[in-house]
Order: sequence, then structure tokens, then C-alpha cells
Amino acid sequence: MITSVRSTVLQTVMLCCIALGISACDATVELVKAPFDATTAVSNGTTQGASELTQPTKEFTSSTTPGSRVGSEDLIRAKQRLHTFAAYNFNNLQHDIAQGRGEYLNSLLTLAKIPHANHPQALHDLQQRYVTLYPGDQSPAELTQRLVDVVWLAPLGTHTE
Repeated sequence: MITSVRSTVLQTVMLCCIALGISACDATVELVKAPFDATTAVSNGTTQGASELTQPTKEFTSSTTPGSRVGSEDLIRAKQRLHTFAAYNFNNLQHDIAQGRGEYLNSLLTLAKIPHANHPQALHDLQQRYVTLYPGDQSPAELTQRLVDVVWLAPLGTHTE
């Protein structure tokens, strides 16, 4: 009988400890989480406040000057894609330009928005300029920039900035 009472008391104490532990965990979680919630609320308010300050300027410039900037955003992005492609495929492009043909060179001309009908002339022109495009005393970054500039500008390209 005493063993049964001890067992019941022990079980009751264990259940109380578990219940107390679970409720203490919630309080701990709330204490730990509170600073993060507060920081998030403040930063969201700051971001929203900054957006409210800059939104009128964005609306004004986009509504009064669409397309009147130096080079449209589409052309700027196209030139950035062209430069990224040329830098990533530096060796392949150098090889294709030396031969006057190749899939990397065709892709470069397409990214430069050169009409397909003008590709043969552009391929010939780039091959003729190989020596000036790839002198031995410049870094790949400089050579890539030179190639992009040559391909992007008229008469090879159909656009201007």
C-alpha cells in the first residue's frame, strides 16, 4: 500500500514537473522571440517609411520622362548581358573570331541585337579586326570590354546609347 501511494505521488510529481517545464518553455520562447519581433517591426516600418518618401520621385520620373534617358533600360540590360556572355566565353570567342565563324560568335552577335542578315559582314569585320581586338599586352577584362564596345557600336549594331 505504501508502495502504491509512493508510486502515485511520484507520478503526480513527474506530471507536475512536465507541465511546469512545458509552460516554462513557452515563456522562454516568447522571451527569446520578442527582440526579433520588435526588430522586424521597426525595420519594416523604416523600409515602408523610406518607400513612402521615394515613391513620389519614382512616379514623377517614370511618368514625365519615359524613354528619354541616355539609352533605354532594355538596351542597358542587353549590353550587360552581352558583356557577361563575352567575359564568360572569352576563350571560345577569341577562337571563333580568329576563324571568322562559330556558335559563340553567332550568339554574341545575336545578343548584340545585330540582325541575322548582317551576321556574315559582322563576322568578316571581326575577323579582320582580330589583331586589334586581341593584342597581347592587355588583360582579358580589357579585351572583353573592347570586343563588347566594337560589337555594340554602329555600324555593326543597330542601336546607339
